[in-house]
Amino acid sequence: MAHLIRSTVLVATLATAAVAETKVSKIDVVVDLSAIETYEAAGAWKSLEADLETAIAERLVTQIADEDADAAEIEIDIDAVALANNFEAAVGIGEWTIVGDVDIDMPYPRKDEDYTLTVTTDQLNSYFPEGTDTSTLTIGSEVYYSAVVSAFADNVASKLK
Repeated sequence: MAHLIRSTVLVATLATAAVAETKVSKIDVVVDLSAIETYEAAGAWKSLEADLETAIAERLVTQIADEDADAAEIEIDIDAVALANNFEAAVGIGEWTIVGDVDIDMPYPRKDEDYTLTVTTDQLNSYFPEGTDTSTLTIGSEVYYSAVVSAFADNVASKLK
């Protein structure tokens, strides 16, 4: 009976450790200049690397570890940033899109994640402030930019919670 109790305690302890939040020692976002497909995108999204790194770090603030710690490392390579103008979006020939390859290297390799994440206009409604008239958003809109960064960061951070 004592053996069964010790085994149960050990399993419970291991299960608790397994669901504990993973520490993160590195967040690196790279936007390849060739990924920015329009002149408007280049001007409007010039600080995307820093803003995305900051947004991810804010969501994982309690999980940040020292750089030399045995922790997860997040590397994101933004492959495409395309911003259709309002006319193109209205007639259905373009949309605002950000596409990136996400590589999450965990301290235990079998849990690594590599995936391509695409965030488009259609996915952002829940990120806009209540009452936002999306037909008035422009390429340089802070509301739209913040929504894209938030959606991208939320997805990445959710993999480490």
